[in-house]
Amino acid sequence: MPPKVWQAGQKVLVLGGAGGVGHVAVQIAKAFGANVYAVDGAAKADYIRSIGATAIDCRAQTVEDYVATHTGGRGFDLVYDTIGGTNLDAAFRAVRRFGHVVSALGWGTHVLAPLSFKAASYSGVFTLLLLLTGEGRDHHGEIMREASKLVEAGELVPRLDPRRFTLADVDKAHALIENRQAQGKIVVEIA
Repeated sequence: MPPKVWQAGQKVLVLGGAGGVGHVAVQIAKAFGANVYAVDGAAKADYIRSIGATAIDCRAQTVEDYVATHTGGRGFDLVYDTIGGTNLDAAFRAVRRFGHVVSALGWGTHVLAPLSFKAASYSGVFTLLLLLTGEGRDHHGEIMREASKLVEAGELVPRLDPRRFTLADVDKAHALIENRQAQGKIVVEIA
């Protein structure tokens, strides 16, 4: 049976840990008492450490290297993928036996053998379903109320890019995201 998501003492790995979704996942896992590791570029290591995770440089270490270093080769209890593509395949290699992988971007074609050999499980999260259909609105409300409690307790602090944009220059905001130069969430002020 897969482990309960983010229970105290688990080793949780977040791929894209300093990104717009990843930094929130790191903080939520930390608030639930997990030992959190975050994979991202070396330039983001200080930020990752500031939110309570162990930083892993995605260019300096292979998946096998950081699994060996941080889990003794066993793998992580829970791996949260925020990037998709080949990073989801990396998540499948990084998870432990009977562990769990969650991805916010599970599109594409992936080889599931690494999961099968570990008896690990996988969940894809399609966050647009609520917006497109309204289905699950009550459950989403429960999630948002729990997240609000973490914000009020100071355990979840969204990172906002210091630059502000309006609808007149929203193309510049989009370019920052597209070129991976945003430093957190982008704010577009609507008058």
